[in-house]
Amino acid sequence: MILVGVNIIGYMLVFTRVSTCLMLLPGFSSVQVPMNVRLFIAIGVAIAVFSLTQISIDFGVPIRPEKIFLLMAGEFLIAATLAIPVRFMFLALSFLGEVITQIIGLNPIPGTPIADTQSSTILSGLFNVTATVLFFSTGLHFSFILALAMSFEIYPPGEVLSISAILETTTDNLARFFNIVIRLGSPIIIYAVIANLIAGLVNKLTPQIPVYFVSTPFLICGGSVLLVWIGDDILVNFHMELSNYLDQIL
Repeated sequence: MILVGVNIIGYMLVFTRVSTCLMLLPGFSSVQVPMNVRLFIAIGVAIAVFSLTQISIDFGVPIRPEKIFLLMAGEFLIAATLAIPVRFMFLALSFLGEVITQIIGLNPIPGTPIADTQSSTILSGLFNVTATVLFFSTGLHFSFILALAMSFEIYPPGEVLSISAILETTTDNLARFFNIVIRLGSPIIIYAVIANLIAGLVNKLTPQIPVYFVSTPFLICGGSVLLVWIGDDILVNFHMELSNYLDQIL
């Protein structure tokens, strides 16, 4: 009976880590996915991960409830450490969509929230949906689940994580992700800066002409053409960077 109880508690710990990761990962955490579907996915993935891991914890006899709660709290922290960077990477891509929308003059056009309840621009929604489709269609979610199973060897239940190390890693990841997306969108950003600089110089030379209203259609048209030209490259390179990051945590 004690062995059965320990196995059930071990599965509970695995389920805690798996469900927390799925709650934070893009796609699984979308409001478009019903709550009961998320629950069944988490149960199935937890069973698969539990069969791949060997969890051995000395709970003591009798099993102390306070220790179980402490272990579950640790699992929440470990899962957040694994899944939040991936979420931040998608948020960085959404930030790039916001930036591009603003600098090419499309900011008055509202967007429809697709993957989240928060309203966003059209371009942010397009980037996020396409990146999420690539995430699942290329099997990167399986890579993350494999990394999640391997995390029980690196961070076994009961492992005490260093908060300072987590904060330092999170800061480094944020700087890296935003550098990646700014580099991917740099052609459009450079175009917008040059176009606005030329418009400003022309406005200084001919102050009697409202150059801003004249240059806005050219800014929007040129930015849209450039976006159509390199938009697929932005998403493909972002997907490659995401794949490289998942390879690093494997």
